[in-house]
Order: sequence, then C-alpha cells, then structure tokens
Amino acid sequence: MSHQHAPPAFSSSFALSAVESVPAIMWRNASLRLWRDGGYQLSSQRLPVGYSENLLHLIRKFCSASTESFSNSKVIDEFPDQDATDMSHFDSEASPCDVIGATNKGFKKQRTKNGHGTKANISVPRASPDTEEKFPDRAFQPSLFQIVLDTPRNFLTSVFDKWIQNGNRLERDEVLRVLFHLRKQRMYSKALQFVEWIYRGKLLNFEEQDYCCHLDLIARNHGIEAARKYMERVPKPFRSEVLYETLLASCVCLTDVQKAEDVFKEIRNCSLPLTVSACNQMLLLYKRVARTKVADILMLMEKENVKPSLFTYKLLIDLKQRSNDTLGMEAVLDTMKANGAEPDVATQAMVAKFYISGGLTAKSEEVIRVMEVYKSNNRHAFRSLLDLYAILGRPNDVAKIWKLCVEPNLDDHLAAIEAWGKLGHIEQAEEILEALLKTTPRLTSKYVNAMLNVYAENKLLAKGKNFLERMCSAGCPSGPLTWDAIVSLYVNSGEVAMADSFLLKVAEKNPDRNPLFRSYIKLLKAFAEKGDIHNAEKIFDSLKKLRYPGRTPPYEFLLGAYVNAKVQPMGSWRG
Repeated sequence: MSHQHAPPAFSSSFALSAVESVPAIMWRNASLRLWRDGGYQLSSQRLPVGYSENLLHLIRKFCSASTESFSNSKVIDEFPDQDATDMSHFDSEASPCDVIGATNKGFKKQRTKNGHGTKANISVPRASPDTEEKFPDRAFQPSLFQIVLDTPRNFLTSVFDKWIQNGNRLERDEVLRVLFHLRKQRMYSKALQFVEWIYRGKLLNFEEQDYCCHLDLIARNHGIEAARKYMERVPKPFRSEVLYETLLASCVCLTDVQKAEDVFKEIRNCSLPLTVSACNQMLLLYKRVARTKVADILMLMEKENVKPSLFTYKLLIDLKQRSNDTLGMEAVLDTMKANGAEPDVATQAMVAKFYISGGLTAKSEEVIRVMEVYKSNNRHAFRSLLDLYAILGRPNDVAKIWKLCVEPNLDDHLAAIEAWGKLGHIEQAEEILEALLKTTPRLTSKYVNAMLNVYAENKLLAKGKNFLERMCSAGCPSGPLTWDAIVSLYVNSGEVAMADSFLLKVAEKNPDRNPLFRSYIKLLKAFAEKGDIHNAEKIFDSLKKLRYPGRTPPYEFLLGAYVNAKVQPMGSWRG
C-alpha cells in the first residue's frame, strides 16, 4: 500500500474528533444503478414499503382520539395486532457508528450464461440509519422484498424455499433491492435471515464485501463474539482489512473499547494495511470515551504516513467545537487547507454554526458570505444558508434565499420547511408544504416528519394531529422517526400521558421494530421533571430491557425524578 505523507503540521497536538460518516457512496451508486437499469415503484394499489394497514389504523386512531381517551386502556386495547417487522436497537442519532470500514469498490455484477442470474455477488455495504434514499417511481409487480416484509420471521426460510420451488431465480438487482430496503428500515434480523438463506443454499458467489455484509449483520443481531466466530469461517483470501474494519466498526458502535482496541491491534499484527477508515473509527471511539487517546491515533497516522481524509478533518473540527476551542478549530482548518483539502459546504456550515453558538456573529457571517457565492450552483450551499439564517433569526434572509431557488427539489422544500419552523413562521412552512404536495402527493416519511417536528417545536398539537390524519389518509409511510415526532408533539404540548400511551402501543404492536432511543429519553425527562417516579422507572426499565447498542440508560434523569418528588432514591435500578 502506498502512503501519502501528512504534513508536519498535522500532529498529535490536535487531540480532536468529529462525526464519522458511512461510506454511503457505494450504496448510493448501487441504488442509482438499480433504477437506471430498470428500477421500480410501488403501485397505487399497495401501501408504501414498510407500512401496514394496522400501523396506519393505529396512528389515525391516536390522531382522532380525545386527550382523555389516550389514558383509557380500553381504547388502547381496541387497536388490531401488527405483524412484526424487524429493526435493530438503533437510534438514528447514533449514525456516526453506522460505518463499514470499506473502500469504494463499487458493485460487481455477474450473471450466469442463461441470463437468469442464479449466481451473483451481493457486495452490499452498510447503509446509514438517517439516509433517506429512494428509488424513482416506476411500476413493478409484487417483489421478493414485499414477500420478506409481509412474512413473519418464523416463516421466512420456508417462504424463501417455496419461492425458489415455484421456479423463481435470484436476480442480483432483486437481492440488492431487498437488502437496501431492509437496511434502510433497520430490519437487520430479517436481513440476516435473508443473507444466511442465500449463504446456506450457495445461491450467490460471495466475495469480500459480501462477507463484510454478513459479518455486520451477525454483529448487529448476535454481538461481537458471534461475529468473531464467523470470521474464522470466512475463507482466508477474504480476511482482508475491510473485513476487520467492519468488525471494528461494530465494536465502536457498541462502544466496546476493549474489543475495538483488540481488533485494531489485530489489523496491525496481521500486517494488514492501516487505512484512514480504521483510524477514523478509533478517533470516533476515543472522542466518546477517552479524548486523551485521540492524540495517540494522530501520532500513529503521522508515523505511518496515513493521510487524513476529509472525514478526519471533520472529526477534528467537531471535537474542537465540543471543547469550545475556537483557536484549535481554526488551526485545524489552516492545516486542512495546507494539505490541499478545501473545506466543503458541510464543513463550512459546521464552522459557521460553531461561531454562532459562541456568539461570534461577525465570523459566522464571513463564512456565510463565502457560502453565498456557491448558492446558485450548489444545492447543499442553498440548504445550509436557509438553516444558518434561520438559526440567526433572520426571516428576511430566509425569504430572500428561498426566492432565489429555481425549480426547488424535494430536499430544497424540506430545508425551507425546517428553516421557517425554527423561526416559528408556521404559515410559511405550511405554504411550502402545500406547494410540495401539489407536485408530490405521496411524500416519504422524512418530509412528513419535518412538518410534524415544526408543529412539535411550536407546541401546535391540534395542527399536528390534523396533519397526521391527513398524511395517513394519503398513504404516507411511517416508522420510528415518525413515532418520535409524534412523541415530541405530545410531550412539548404537555400531554405526556398521551405520548406514553402512543409509544407503549406502537412498541407492543411492533415487537421487533423498536422506537428510537431518544423517544424514550424524551418521555423519561418529561416524567422526571414532573417528579413522576413510577412512570420514570417504567421508562428506565424499558431502556434497560431494549439494550440499545452503545447507549447507557441515563441515570441522571431518573435521579432527577426522585429529586423533584423529594423522595429518597430506591428501586432495583440501582443494581
């Protein structure tokens, strides 16, 4: 492996970190290729992917119910059962963990001579939990993914076998499609069953990225030790640095310091190439648990001539921001530029927000002026400017930027809705939503969630409930992010019991698709502020049972409940 030398200015003095992003280019390229080569769309007769009639009924029932009925167990018991779908214990806020240490090798396609694709590669990297990719609208017949979605876990294998017995053959595009959507919806248990069915039946030719995909899913479902045992079964030619980095990423996701350090040492001991991806994983880990060790990784990178990536610099800028070290952040920027790595729009937006939060408005405006240059031909700059002007509380500038947008796309509308929501200008946000609905009547969940969060932030419960009813009637999809927005809507409006009832019910009806970690935290914090010890302990126990990877139940909130109730702490949670 050829290494590029890092300038001396990049040294251990930058004991920093930031957010490691998923190498999502691999996944996005595969997705774009899929629809370009003959993608698909759900027909108008079918619900959107991951959305069931039972869940729609549940949300609509809550939206139309009165405040009193939410605390009435008889009303809650009226909801029909929801078929279980699978979702790992993963919070979207933990997306920096969701990283495979993989290089951008793209997707290789192999077909048999008869063209049916009975043998193929499934080089599928891990998808980011907060990525909202979707395939363009084209009609398609019921797919293998729909079968996977509709089938309970206990019957999946027999249904897969029956599917093959009926004369169907695995096409590479179909495999990618199934795994894409299962990962997008965090249905990791079903994804693992699907991959292991393929593996046992030798239906595909596994290569490096395929083993990484399998390892990742085993770690998500069964833990690090199970993933290690699987590695022993992987053929030696495929035990590359990519496979080890996948295991390392899983350890970091679980914040298992000892296991992560052991894997990192193995990479070194096996004389595998030390990549910037592996180093970034360790930077991410130490940012959380041992910031003093960040310098050790930076020194190692310098010693091994591992050139920092753009993500590395973002990691460093982020840690300096968390430490409120303005001079340190600026030093990182100078080093970045000296290395020939110009800050992209996302980095500039990070810096501008840091200046704003530190009260350095003049400096933030300098960065914003630089970003203004790119707004006409860079969508990311346009959206970032909307956000920054909203944070600065400048509605006139938000309106000016929005007017300059020619033929805004979906994400442009999303940025504008969020900007007006931050400013508390509800009518403007609703106008943009209505304009969006005229061109795209069936929105994906992230656009629905954005408007819900606007209502939640501004404590507009009635408007939020009416909007939910309307979106459910239109068949818009839903999931844990939507549930989280609903919880925020009720909690912010002071209806904590309603939020608790709703979250309890969706958790019961979706035993393998857990609500977000932060949804429970919002409830726990609300109960703690009220001194409601009984409900605070109930939420705390739920968090302990769910075992969200890398997440420790916040004892401070539970203690706060006792303090506010003026009662001495007690209960089994102390152990």
